Amino acid sequence: MLRVGVLGSGFMGSTHARAYAKLPDVTVVSIASRTLTRAEALAREVGARPLTDYLALVNDPDVDVVSNTLPTPFHEEYTIAALKAGKAVLLEKPMALTLEGCDAIIEAGRQTGQPLMIAHVIRFWPEYVAMHDFVQSGALGKPLTATARRLSGRPQWGDWFTKPEWTGGGVLDLHIHDLDTFNWFFGHPKAIYARGQRGPFGGWDHALTLVDYGDVKATAEGSVMMPDGYPFTMTLSVLCERGSVEFSFRAGGTGVESGTAQGTSLMVYEAGQPPRPLPCAGGDAFEAEVAYFVECVRSHRMPERGTPVQGRLAVQTCLAARTAIETDTVVRF
Repeated sequence: MLRVGVLGSGFMGSTHARAYAKLPDVTVVSIASRTLTRAEALAREVGARPLTDYLALVNDPDVDVVSNTLPTPFHEEYTIAALKAGKAVLLEKPMALTLEGCDAIIEAGRQTGQPLMIAHVIRFWPEYVAMHDFVQSGALGKPLTATARRLSGRPQWGDWFTKPEWTGGGVLDLHIHDLDTFNWFFGHPKAIYARGQRGPFGGWDHALTLVDYGDVKATAEGSVMMPDGYPFTMTLSVLCERGSVEFSFRAGGTGVESGTAQGTSLMVYEAGQPPRPLPCAGGDAFEAEVAYFVECVRSHRMPERGTPVQGRLAVQTCLAARTAIETDTVVRF
């Protein structure tokens, strides 16, 4: 039986806990939150005990695995503590607010040898996985350009989203999904240029970013400044030598968790052929992510998706975009 402790009881903490609870031979033993009432509510749901002491959970000998879903400023401290306590760790994105923080986490993982995975859930999202595999197969020739959009109002499941010094602004908290997706599809960036708008709390909360991968040029728009009631929206299209593959999703509410209002579209447009849907495995991405991590822990192997190196590059890409916005310059890698 694999025993899990979850740091955090907000949207992501609840998502992780519920995903673990669905797996065979896995039990959630502890939920730690800054407020006991929130910890108690989630703990009752998954049959765990509630705590308000993060280190007590991290150091508990009855815990084998820790999911760290705390606000980003607490990623470095408690992830390193968990690794040093002999726990495998699933850490929510972004990995850290700084590259120094990322490096400290990576070094702790190296020293302890514990499985460590960064929860970049788009790498498990069925439509994105299908697109990635299709593009990499070369079925439409070499990729040339990509365009992504991720549009949302400010998340309402935590008051810390009003603190750009905690979130890193929309660039580091939301835009990171699409910039990491570009890295996953196309490799290591060569240069970045970006423009943006500051949100009402001072962070860069709307960004337009161009990432140069050499042969592939990718552009992304990310925002947490959309008006109240705006449906959460995400899209990705990749233009290749002989056609295009395109994904679109629009939620029935203001968050990705509220389902689809206009459905999900995943289509291939190939020269000389009628448009056709791209087959997709389906399933819940968050549950797939947690199940993959559990399998890595059980088989004593390091994850190949959501690796610390990939998580660090995602943070580096976002920080480069933010620097480009602030300096109106091209940032080269």
